[in-house]
Amino acid sequence: MNISKYILLVFLTVVSLKLCAQIDYVSIQAKSTYTGGWGNQQTKLVTLIPGFSMVTDGKDDYTRYGTNKYLRTDSTGFFYVKKIDDRWWMVDPNGYAGINIGVCSFASGNVQNDYDLVKQNGFNGSGNFLSSEGQTSTIYNPYNYNLFSYTRRLNFFLNYKNVRNTYYPNTPSTVLGNLDYVTVFDPAFATYCDQTAKSMALPAMNERDLLGYFTDNEINFNQDQLQNLVRDLPAGDACRDSALVFAASRGLTATDCINYSSNVTETIKQDFAILLATKYFKTVSAAIRKYDPNHLILGSRLNGRPRAIQGVVNASEKYMDVTSVNFYDKFSPNDQIALSTWTNDKPCIVTEFYIKDINILPTTQSGAGWYVNNQAARGDFYQNTCLQLLKNKCFIGWQYFKYQDDSDSNKGMVNGSGTEYTGMTSLMNELNSQVYHLCDFYDSKNRRPGINTRTKVLPASADTYLIPGATSVTNYGTETELAVRNNARESNIQEAFLKFDFSAMKDSLKYLKHAQLDLYCTQTDASVRSIFVSGILDASWQELTLTGALRNANALWNTTNNRLDYQKSAIATGNLSFDVSTWVNEKSINGVVSFKIEDLTLTNTSIKIASKEYPDQTHQPKLTLTFYNSNPTDVNPAKNDIQHRISPNPATDNVTIVGNDVTETELLNLNGQLLFKTNLMRIDLSNLKKGLYLVRMKTDSGKSIIDKLLVN
Repeated sequence: MNISKYILLVFLTVVSLKLCAQIDYVSIQAKSTYTGGWGNQQTKLVTLIPGFSMVTDGKDDYTRYGTNKYLRTDSTGFFYVKKIDDRWWMVDPNGYAGINIGVCSFASGNVQNDYDLVKQNGFNGSGNFLSSEGQTSTIYNPYNYNLFSYTRRLNFFLNYKNVRNTYYPNTPSTVLGNLDYVTVFDPAFATYCDQTAKSMALPAMNERDLLGYFTDNEINFNQDQLQNLVRDLPAGDACRDSALVFAASRGLTATDCINYSSNVTETIKQDFAILLATKYFKTVSAAIRKYDPNHLILGSRLNGRPRAIQGVVNASEKYMDVTSVNFYDKFSPNDQIALSTWTNDKPCIVTEFYIKDINILPTTQSGAGWYVNNQAARGDFYQNTCLQLLKNKCFIGWQYFKYQDDSDSNKGMVNGSGTEYTGMTSLMNELNSQVYHLCDFYDSKNRRPGINTRTKVLPASADTYLIPGATSVTNYGTETELAVRNNARESNIQEAFLKFDFSAMKDSLKYLKHAQLDLYCTQTDASVRSIFVSGILDASWQELTLTGALRNANALWNTTNNRLDYQKSAIATGNLSFDVSTWVNEKSINGVVSFKIEDLTLTNTSIKIASKEYPDQTHQPKLTLTFYNSNPTDVNPAKNDIQHRISPNPATDNVTIVGNDVTETELLNLNGQLLFKTNLMRIDLSNLKKGLYLVRMKTDSGKSIIDKLLVN
C-alpha cells in the first residue's frame, strides 16, 4: 500500500470514528397514520447525550411537590412561574422551582393506586380531563404527603358557543355549538366570561395545590374564520359586523370574504385569526384576574393550524401566564414548538402528547398520535420529546396523554386492565429521574451539592403495634414482632408504630440527602398487599403505653396528608425499604420522627415485622440517613483559628475579614454553591437574605479556612 492510500485510509477511519462518537440518537420506525408508510425518525435519548453522566439518585432532588429542593426562591403559597438562570421554572407554593411532569385523563375508580404508579415513575402532577376534576385535591392529596399539582379547565368559549342563542336568538343552528365559528367578538362573550370566572375561579382562589386554569381546549383560531363568520352569520349579528369592520380596513367587501376571493390573501386570513385570538386571550385573562389573583392562567391548549400562526401564539404569550400547547401532528418539538422563534422567551407547557404501538390493535386506532412498532419505541418518543423541551429552557413542563388506554387506542401508560406498559414507562422513569440533573447540564450549572456523603444508621427508639378502637386498651410494646393487617372489622385491624430519635444530630438535617426506613418481614402469606408507611406528626407516644384507645383519640395518628411510600406486591419474608426523605427533612419535631405502618388491602392474615426487641439485631428496624458532608469543599475547617475569622458574626450590613495573609474570600450557600468571591477585606452584606452562609478564606500559603456566617 502506498503512502497516499495509507493516509487516506487513516483519514477515513478517523472521520468514521468521530461520526460514530457524535451520534446521540437512535432511529425508530414511525408513521403518522395507520395506512401510511413507515419512515425513520431520529430520537434523542438521555443515555446518549454527549458529555452527560446520569445519576442513580435523581429522585433525591425532589421536594414533596416534585420540584428541585436545591433551587429555592420566593414563596407565595401558590404556584407561579419565574425565570432563574436563563430558564423558566414552575415555582411551587413553598418557593422551590421545578418542572411540571404531569399525566392527563385519570379515571376516578382507583385514584390512590393510579397516582402511586405515575408518582413512582417520576411524575408530579395531574393534567386535564380527569374523570372527576377535583379527584386530585379531594381523593389523593389529602392522604399523601408527596403531592400532585392539578389543573382546572374553565371552558369559556367551548361552553359559550352552546348557549350563544341565549344572547343572540338569530344564531343559525349550523353555527350554534360549532367549533368552526369563534364568536368571541360578541359583547355578550365578555359578560359570559365574567359570570363563568365568578362561579368557577372565585371558589378555587385559595386552593394551594392548584397549578392553574386552562381557559379552553383547542380553539380554531385559523384561516377559515373570516369567511365562516361573514358567510354564515346573519346580517346584523355582532360578530359578523366586527368581521366586516376588519375586512373594510383591508379594503375587502363582504363578497370577498364570503367567496374568499384572490383579494383575501393568506396574510389577511392569518391577521383575522390573530385578531380573534387577541380578543379572546385579553377577555378571558381579565375575567380570571378579577376573581382570582393567585393562580396561573395556562391558556387554551393551542393545536394544529392555530399553533402554526405565530401571531396567535404571540397573543397567548402576551396575555397568558403560560402558553399551553397540544402536540401531535409533528414528530419532534424541534420541528416547531421548541424553536426559540416560537417560544419567544416566554413560559410554555405541552399539555397533550402521546404515541401508539400499532401492534396493540389489528386496525386503525383513534386519536391523532403517531404509530411505532413496540412499547420501547413509545418510551424513546417520550424521551426525545422531553429532552428537546428541556433544552429549549422555556418549557416549565409537559403532561402526557393519557394514563390508561382507550378501548380503541393505545394511548396510555397502562392497558385497559391496568397492566403497566413497562417497556415504555421504564424509559419515562429514566428521563424523569434525571430532569433536574439535565437542567443543570443544559444550563451549565451545578445546583446539586457535588460533594461526598456520609451515612448514619439509627435504631428505633420505640416501636409497638396496636388494634384501633376506643375500647382497645391492650399494649404490645414488648413484642418481638410488629403485626400489620387491614380488615373490614376494626377489631381485626393492626397498625405498627415506630419512632427514631436523632436529636443529637438534628442540626445536620440541612445536609440531608436521603432517608430510608428499613424493616424486615418475618412472617407473611405472600399475598399481594399494599403496605404503606405514613409520617405521624405527634411523636410523644411511648411504646409501653400506646393503645388503640389512645390512638383513636388523637387525630394526628390517623391517615391524613402523610402517606410517604409503599410496597405493592406479594410481600415475601425479607427486607422492606421505604423512602421517607421528605418527611424526615421537613416534619421531624425536636429531632424525633415517628411513622405508622399499615396495610390498605383487606385481608384476614397479618404480616409481621421484626421489632427492636427481635433477637436478631440485623433484622431490627433502622433509619438510614445519608447526609452531604457539612463542609462543601471537603476542606476541614480550621478550629479555633483566631488569626483568621469574620467580624462581627452574626452580622447585618457588612463584615471584616480578619487575617493579614488572606488573599481571596468566597461566600457560599449551605449547598456549597458559590455566591461571589472578592479580595476585599470588607464585604457588603446588604443584598443577602437573612440566613446561614459559609465563608471560605484563602491565604497566600494556599491554606483554606472555612467559617459559618449568620446574616440577620
